[in-house]
Amino acid sequence: MIVGGLWWAWAVLVVMGSIGVDAVDECNLTPVIHILSYPGCKSKPIPSFACQGRCTSYVQVSGSKIWQTERSCMCCQESGEREAAVTLNCPKARPGEPRLKKILTRAPIDCMCRPCTEVEAGAVMAQEIANFVGSNNMGDVPFLK
Repeated sequence: MIVGGLWWAWAVLVVMGSIGVDAVDECNLTPVIHILSYPGCKSKPIPSFACQGRCTSYVQVSGSKIWQTERSCMCCQESGEREAAVTLNCPKARPGEPRLKKILTRAPIDCMCRPCTEVEAGAVMAQEIANFVGSNNMGDVPFLK
């Protein structure tokens, strides 16, 4: 049984290597400029941050149950956030509304690879994605056209 498990582990590594799966996660906090706007107010650019990068994800045949698949979906997401209040000048505010509008904005403090939203078992069917049932003609696959 150990030999079989080692064979599957080796096979998975070969397959992952052959399809170009890179085991390096690159998820970084990146400076950006956000443009805050509100009806009747002047837009205001503010420095902020965003999470940007890539994380390792895969779908593979199970090593112990070859009729099942194992999924790992990791996404570059925030790990904590900060809030800031920004005041916009509103010269075209409606009568009775203030000329200054306080907007609350959020930005990530740091970023890391975290699990993506989980897909329910059975929600994804290869036949539905490819849009061809019982056809071996790869020309019928819409996303390859």
